[in-house]
Amino acid sequence: MTGLHEKTDHSMTPWPVHGGRLSELARLFPAAPTPWIDLSTGINPHAHPLVRLDPSLMQRLPDPLEEQALRFAAAEAYGVSPDHVLVGAGTQMLIGLLPVFLQRFFTPSVIRILGPTYSGHDAAWREAGFAIDTVPYEAAPAMPVSHMVSVVCSPNNPTGHRLTLGEIASLAESHARLGGMIVVDEAFADFCPESAASLLPHPGLVICRSFGKAYGLAGVRIGFLLGSHPVLHAMRAAMGPWPVSTPACHIGRDALCDRDWRMAMASRLEREMAALRQVVTRAGLDFVGGTSLFSLFRSPQARKIWEMLAQAGLLVRRFEWDETLLRFGLPPDEASLRRLSRALG
Repeated sequence: MTGLHEKTDHSMTPWPVHGGRLSELARLFPAAPTPWIDLSTGINPHAHPLVRLDPSLMQRLPDPLEEQALRFAAAEAYGVSPDHVLVGAGTQMLIGLLPVFLQRFFTPSVIRILGPTYSGHDAAWREAGFAIDTVPYEAAPAMPVSHMVSVVCSPNNPTGHRLTLGEIASLAESHARLGGMIVVDEAFADFCPESAASLLPHPGLVICRSFGKAYGLAGVRIGFLLGSHPVLHAMRAAMGPWPVSTPACHIGRDALCDRDWRMAMASRLEREMAALRQVVTRAGLDFVGGTSLFSLFRSPQARKIWEMLAQAGLLVRRFEWDETLLRFGLPPDEASLRRLSRALG
């Protein structure tokens, strides 16, 4: 590869953590056709229709009853008690706070993360001063030791691997017996038939749930922790009286209450993901795994394919830990899928 991208010396992508950053990509590839199509984030391209908001909501702080309505809507959508729902301005913030506040209740002896997976968990625990024991996702996890915290994404990002409810229940039980905890990140579980939330309340289980990915409204910044552990109450107290904005309370409540939309969207995403996988595998890439919001593919030419797609105004996700992998999110429409097909062809 030559040109501006090579001169910038990005041996991997210049945005290896979360995807996105189209402005940086446009600078590196100024000749690429526009509009850019961002397939790197795994966010639903079909956003839930925004509720019409009274402009006055932008002028005041949220009322406690508005936050309560959001929590109750989340509790209904996830099948838990409202008392077991902590809401914050995005799951990433809650992931970062959890290691800090958990130390009020016990000092984790080992942080075990099933990987490769979403890097935000590793970063949060390291920032809090912990070393990380990363174990392969496919390997049978060893029995926990006293006060161990295990972190698992299910479905896993980016491989799509999942633990069964029985496996999660067994891990939660063994961790709780030894004074530890398992953190299950279900950021991509909204369209899955089962959730670890059905195991709550449980003293050894905390669940992360994203709002923005499934509902296509990542900019609203809403996220949830689900659990009965007292660490959730400590985090809520520290976050102060307004953990999310007034518009977010109304937008989130409206979307979470829309069960019909979720059911229809699950079917739509399944059809569109099947079409995407057909296009990419037809181009010679091997399907590795995924969810209804992203698919992971392998090719020995992955780096070259990524560059070729970028030159065509298409961003997919690369990984610094394996240069043969590319993750594709869903195109927003048929025209975008055809554009991807032509670029791959």
